[in-house]
Amino acid sequence: MQLTFDQYIGHLLADAERFATVLDSTRLDSAVPSCQGWDLSRLAEHNGQIHRWANFCAAHGRRPSDDEAKALESYDAAIAGEWFRSGAATLAATLRGLEPDAPTWHPFPAEQVAGFWPRRMAHETAVHRWDAEMAAGVPAEIDATLASDGIDEYFEIVAPRLIAGGRADLPSGSLHVHCTDVPGEWLLWNDDGSYQMIRAHQKGDAALRGPAAAILLKLWGRQPNDSDQLSPIGDESVLDAWLAIGGV
Repeated sequence: MQLTFDQYIGHLLADAERFATVLDSTRLDSAVPSCQGWDLSRLAEHNGQIHRWANFCAAHGRRPSDDEAKALESYDAAIAGEWFRSGAATLAATLRGLEPDAPTWHPFPAEQVAGFWPRRMAHETAVHRWDAEMAAGVPAEIDATLASDGIDEYFEIVAPRLIAGGRADLPSGSLHVHCTDVPGEWLLWNDDGSYQMIRAHQKGDAALRGPAAAILLKLWGRQPNDSDQLSPIGDESVLDAWLAIGGV
């Protein structure tokens, strides 16, 4: 079940503050183990620019032009924490001032309405906040209910976008995913070259069971702290193919 508009924004702001706290207290050239080749500064710029890009789309109801997108590039490593907080706060304020069914633009296979953005930005920020805390060597976790919804969002819009855009292959077998700590079950399969997903308890060629946060991070190509609690079942090649879809 999805969270409310306000709950997503609350998660966005809380995770942005935790991210900014890392930026205030950690060397920006610290490597980010979960994002190969990135340091903390690159991660901050990436997530902070996404906040600003999303804010433009939400506020204007359209995609920025090339010149407008260039103007959004305002990262300053000297004030990384302050810059990151400011972008998240502006985005949250914009989203709170919009009706969920107001028009917007985004590149995902979902309805083009403003209600899309709080969910997408909450999950984007949660995963990258986890990345930042791992880089800083501080305890990192993701709320189980938010994580279960993040799995649902991943299967609903992220994986289909990556597959349709040619950035990932559609696996040939079926996968059942089951959260063990909060509600959440899905079945994914290839229907003659078409990606299919339902929210149901049905057997697949492979299965992945475990805590919601660990599953979410695994889908996004991360190595979660509690990966030993994940229980893969069935055809390992099918599971590997679905996990290979990954994400940034």
